[in-house]
Amino acid sequence: MNQIEKLPREIKFIWRLNAYLDFTFLLLVTVGIFIWQLLAPIGMKQPLTWSFIVLLIISIITLLIELALVNYHWNFWTYLIDERHVELHHGFFFRKQTIIPIARVQNVTLKQGPFLRLKNLQKVEIVTAAGSSKIDGLLSSQADVLKELIMKLAQEAQNDL
Repeated sequence: MNQIEKLPREIKFIWRLNAYLDFTFLLLVTVGIFIWQLLAPIGMKQPLTWSFIVLLIISIITLLIELALVNYHWNFWTYLIDERHVELHHGFFFRKQTIIPIARVQNVTLKQGPFLRLKNLQKVEIVTAAGSSKIDGLLSSQADVLKELIMKLAQEAQNDL
């Protein structure tokens, strides 16, 4: 597995779903402010009306930006696993490259929430003493193989020390 891999296309659905959930939360807060504005005394109606309008605009802009960035995010999220390290790359303007030495890996955890389960995806979390890094979503079969590979390489690296 010495080649650069991309996340599966199915993760884009999950990211879009998260964007809609963020929008729904902001919309609920906005509706709450609108209802509060209807029940508020006369002197407070003006500031609450502006708060409602501003929050509604921010909610819509946030949704549009998050949806527009899904393809961008997917195009620049890659990972590489070889005998010595795991590399995670994401971002273009603000590029982040994480290199995890295989010898430092203590655990690999697979996580699957209800949204990832919809598309049969799992989040792979690579744990070291210094912290953890994650691969957002891989197909379940691919995640299982990846976990076994990383743990096997980590065990071999520990035995070599």
